[in-house]
Amino acid sequence: MKKTGAVLAPLLKNLGLESSVRLVRIRHDWYGIFDEPITSHLFPVSFSEKELLLHVTSPIWMQQFSYHKSEILKKLSAYGVEDIRFRLGRIPQRKQEILPDCKAPELTRENRFFIAELLSDISDETLKETIKKAVEKSLTSRTPQRSD
Repeated sequence: MKKTGAVLAPLLKNLGLESSVRLVRIRHDWYGIFDEPITSHLFPVSFSEKELLLHVTSPIWMQQFSYHKSEILKKLSAYGVEDIRFRLGRIPQRKQEILPDCKAPELTRENRFFIAELLSDISDETLKETIKKAVEKSLTSRTPQRSD
């Protein structure tokens, strides 16, 4: 019997959704990957062809991050990121969430919207429900999925 990830990964790739799922995963884990002050000045905005575009709050921070590009890239490699680019842009404010250690994080409104968009073109209800459960599990788990 195949694992869900072995079946889901090629399906997402064929549907052209792999990059979007990876971006959502990176955003979900962002504050666990990096600490302050990095998270206040750097945020992922798009992911395409294994390249992550990161918004930076100012030219000074952009220069600072460019010096540490290899270290940032190393932390993001577990998410399938092979290159990063920096661009000046807005950084969303972090919402203060207090989650008990024993409780799994719940899906955000953005995550639920993403899942709905992801599933909108799939007509097979069984497949739709399977993908929905897999994506929900992926977005609420605490460890990143490795890409090989």
